[in-house]
Amino acid sequence: MAVDDGVHVFRDDDDGYLAWLAANPHGYVTNILGSYSLAAARTHRSVCHTINGRPPRGGKWTAPYEKWCAERLDDLDRKAVVLCGDPATRCGTCRPTTAAVQPISLAPTKKGGGATLPAGRCEIHGPALDSTVVQAWADDYIRFERRPPWQEQLRNEIRSGCSQLEPSPEQVLHATFFGAKHPKADVENLVLYNIDSFKVPGRNGIRFEHGGTVPPAPDDAEYQFGYSYALAPRSGSFTHWRQGRRLASFDWTDLGASTRDTRLANVWLAVWRAKAQLFFPLIGPDTPFGVRVQVRPPYRCQPVWGGLVKGIFDGVICAFQAHTDTTVLPEVVPRLAKTLPAEPVEIEGYLRSRHRAVLGEVRRLVAPYQAGVKWDPSDHLCLVGDLLAVEPKPKDDHWAITGEIFELARR
Repeated sequence: MAVDDGVHVFRDDDDGYLAWLAANPHGYVTNILGSYSLAAARTHRSVCHTINGRPPRGGKWTAPYEKWCAERLDDLDRKAVVLCGDPATRCGTCRPTTAAVQPISLAPTKKGGGATLPAGRCEIHGPALDSTVVQAWADDYIRFERRPPWQEQLRNEIRSGCSQLEPSPEQVLHATFFGAKHPKADVENLVLYNIDSFKVPGRNGIRFEHGGTVPPAPDDAEYQFGYSYALAPRSGSFTHWRQGRRLASFDWTDLGASTRDTRLANVWLAVWRAKAQLFFPLIGPDTPFGVRVQVRPPYRCQPVWGGLVKGIFDGVICAFQAHTDTTVLPEVVPRLAKTLPAEPVEIEGYLRSRHRAVLGEVRRLVAPYQAGVKWDPSDHLCLVGDLLAVEPKPKDDHWAITGEIFELARR
């Protein structure tokens, strides 16, 4: 038996494995081939009859399959993410869950003898047998990088819980961030990009929004921030916002054949070239807005939509904003021309044009950055978004997109 970060690994050791099960009836087990393939891997409760008792057909429990055993489900998920890229699928018989997890509280610790890391107070609940919702609360929002240990743990718990949400063909993932948002922070980063790609629950599409006031936790505890991930009807709407005046819409637009063509600059160029309807006057200062897009992937392509949300949404928003700092254009335009299928004069014309800028002007919509460029749209007021997957056309190997932008009002 080997022990790695709280996970006991049993190989060719049935006696040790069965002894661990007997001593840990409330623990969890990941059953996985020694090749670490996730295809047949499953995570179970210790008491699940499919991985306990007498081995089937007179074989062995711990060969050729390994048994990863841990007292906490997130320890198994963390190990699977490191070695395999994703957590293992949950057993459909015993249905291990992180429901009603106790609040996580970590005392301050020191990392590598350096500065003390802050403690964190947080909790997470769901999903449960009667609820397809994962909810979490915390005293600070989860960062994209340089996360303290308690944020890393909470992030893993959210990912683990959401991996159990299995949408029907008519359901999408509805993700909501609650609490005060930094004026320049993007909602999709806070609730999606900083957490996960949501491959399983978001396979039909992803809806996100800023929910405002933090709801109390089940025990009435109060927190500064909250997260909610639920399966919702594809035809549903936003919970905390009403859609107002339409600002712009664009027809189905070809993005190209490569996943690279869904990146921000490529989406910006394609939407600029697309036929669009504009509805003036311009959006008012500090007015929140939303973006709804439908995306048709290439035939037989199964995208991980959470990994595409940011590039697609930022590209669409940039296409309806104007760049005003002309001093950087002599450096920016040639760099863009090296990677985009467009001549420099076309690129500069789109950047400077105001006739489509229903979302206003940005001093440096794009600027030189290292050897490339950095886009910086004024997208912090995009407080809701809808990305809906559309069935591909047979034998069509290109991506396509259509969408609209609209004003918002609080419900």
